[in-house]
Amino acid sequence: MRAIPLLPTPSLNLRLLEEVLYDLPPLEGVFLHWHTHGVTATTAGMHSLLARRKQLLGPTMLSGASIQLLYECAIDSLRRLSLPGQDLRCPWESRPLHARLLRHGPSLSAAETQALLPPGVLVHKTVSMTLADTLLLCTGVGTQRVTRQHLRALSAALALPRRAVKQCTVNALTCNPVETFAMQLGMVSPFLSPYHHTGLGALVLLPWPQQWEAHEREVAISLSLWESLVLPLPCLRQLIRSYAKRAYPGVSVIELESEETRYA
Repeated sequence: MRAIPLLPTPSLNLRLLEEVLYDLPPLEGVFLHWHTHGVTATTAGMHSLLARRKQLLGPTMLSGASIQLLYECAIDSLRRLSLPGQDLRCPWESRPLHARLLRHGPSLSAAETQALLPPGVLVHKTVSMTLADTLLLCTGVGTQRVTRQHLRALSAALALPRRAVKQCTVNALTCNPVETFAMQLGMVSPFLSPYHHTGLGALVLLPWPQQWEAHEREVAISLSLWESLVLPLPCLRQLIRSYAKRAYPGVSVIELESEETRYA
């Protein structure tokens, strides 16, 4: 079994990889098996399928280990939403994960992905950043950018001098996402392969407007450049925290407050 050879342009590469993807058994079957029998009932054939997807599609998708751990953490986050006193508002919110998989065209930016998503679904955006030589992953919702206020709060949380804000670089050219995170540009996310060493200094959870949760928005988490898992927005923070705790426990998680929360 060999990886697909690269073609001259990224668009041709993506077109070829998309043909390979659609020739493979869909993830819905794997998720349905986990829904019916539990993740602990993962078979050797399922491990082989996930490994084959990764070998053929490379850094354009999450690893099989990442997808399995993400599934476990997502199930736990959804259960927390349905605890007494936090009942889900409608059957649409309580649908199982295999019914939450979404296929769409490929994109290499959050703005492009957002344009491909259904109404009411927000893109899950993550960027790499160096702040005073500290490698960070900043993750949030929608196409919002890292602001100067975010940088000041980060400098304080990391006990860095205020001048560190001027030493910030987003998606630095010196940080190759394939080499550092084993992910293609456009696929970088906090759902790193478990125990994959990246030199990451911290994971940063960026705030989003509370009204997005009040309006029952959902968020699309990329499993590959063509597949996303759509979840209720209120479970995202817990999902990312629980995943990080299990996948790379030595990395600190910094959650920034929104301005509306801070001033409240």
